[in-house]
Amino acid sequence: MMTDRFPIVSQTELAPGIFQMVLQTPQMAQEARPGQLVDLYCAEKDKLLPRPISLFDADPEEGTLSLIYAVVGKGTEEFSTYDEGDTVRVTGPLGTGFPLDRAADMNEIFLVGGGLGIPPMFFLAKCLHALYPEKPIKVFLGFRSEPWIGDIFTPYAEVLPSSDDGACGFKGTALDRMTAYLNEAGACARILYACGPIPMMRAIQPFAEEKGIETWFSLEERMGCGFGACYGCPAKLKAADGTTVLKRVCKDGPVFPGKDVIFS
Repeated sequence: MMTDRFPIVSQTELAPGIFQMVLQTPQMAQEARPGQLVDLYCAEKDKLLPRPISLFDADPEEGTLSLIYAVVGKGTEEFSTYDEGDTVRVTGPLGTGFPLDRAADMNEIFLVGGGLGIPPMFFLAKCLHALYPEKPIKVFLGFRSEPWIGDIFTPYAEVLPSSDDGACGFKGTALDRMTAYLNEAGACARILYACGPIPMMRAIQPFAEEKGIETWFSLEERMGCGFGACYGCPAKLKAADGTTVLKRVCKDGPVFPGKDVIFS
């Protein structure tokens, strides 16, 4: 983990209020793993706390990190005004990331993303494909309507999109699309990695348990410091002895075994 100011290589508005920022961060690009995040700091002094943003991609050869974020407050609104050549203070990479080795003995890999949980799925798909090029990877993406991210998954996985209004692929949720797929597919060993809104993962949890699918959830949570010192981002999990424990999303996570997460 390191903290420094880094130059912005590019900034693109993918859809109204959704931006992709590419940073020149050679060391972080080497260290980054799918599922991790970085903290971005505002220049304005009245915005002290950093904004956590998941990694969309990392390119060690180019020395860049790519982030996708939505303008949801004053901090991200400030980021959206930055241009190529501006610099931003960044801390990272933070968090544990997805356990890629858990897919080694699986026949099929499911990635499920909804909303701003979609960008981390791209970095994950790319890395899983590099490790297990022979394994089929199915990416279930849920949109409200028209997709705001391009067909960039194609080299690494098969995309099975869905949207609330049917404008994009299957009409329904990402879980609805996955259910339809499994109704036609045969039984085999599968693993599922997911990131997105809490209601989506809450619905996936009992479904995956019933189907015997191992799950790993990346939790979205408001954070303070970003590296575990303030204990401002607790998540409830079931311990091995059946008790409830609190884990720090920024440091112990954001990725946890799906069966252990307690959605209250």
